[in-house]
Amino acid sequence: AVDSPRIPLANDRIAAEPLSEYVNFLGFAWSRRHLGLACAVFNGLWGGSIMVPMHYSSGNTSGLGYVISFAIGAMIVLIFMWACRLLYHLVRTASIIKAYASLPCFHFQIMWIPGGIAGTLWSVGNICSMLSVQGLGEGVGYSVIQAAMLVSGLWGILFYKEVKGARTRLKWLVAAVLTVSGILILSYEHRNG
Repeated sequence: AVDSPRIPLANDRIAAEPLSEYVNFLGFAWSRRHLGLACAVFNGLWGGSIMVPMHYSSGNTSGLGYVISFAIGAMIVLIFMWACRLLYHLVRTASIIKAYASLPCFHFQIMWIPGGIAGTLWSVGNICSMLSVQGLGEGVGYSVIQAAMLVSGLWGILFYKEVKGARTRLKWLVAAVLTVSGILILSYEHRNG
């Protein structure tokens, strides 16, 4: 029997290289565990506060009206971050040509179709998530939106084979059951409250 070629995973290369115990991040030596925990806390705070501006907005700026504001804000932040990266390389190289050349290539000829499709799908999902939060409330709507991680987790386990070992998969399953149970309890409280 001939084995079919396996799709290479992003962490295949990393697994072959020995990992150091500490990582230099923002000029500080962090243990991998502490850096991971700090990033998880930052992600939770950042993601959990994404709907706060919509909560305090007035008039027609909630729901679909908020999407335009969100898109403009995201575009401004993206341009600002690119400018910061360009300035960083400009300071390091002292040449605008070298600084610009050190920026990643956009690969427009290759990426415009898949990038456009991915951006459109993300935008549709973002609009639907805002409508669900507006209709169901922040507790239930945002919890249902975050359950999308269960779908991506299943893709990682079943298709990409990223999670190895029965014990690790069982832990993921227990976490998934707890997540779905929490969403069901929140929706029950929302309906009866």
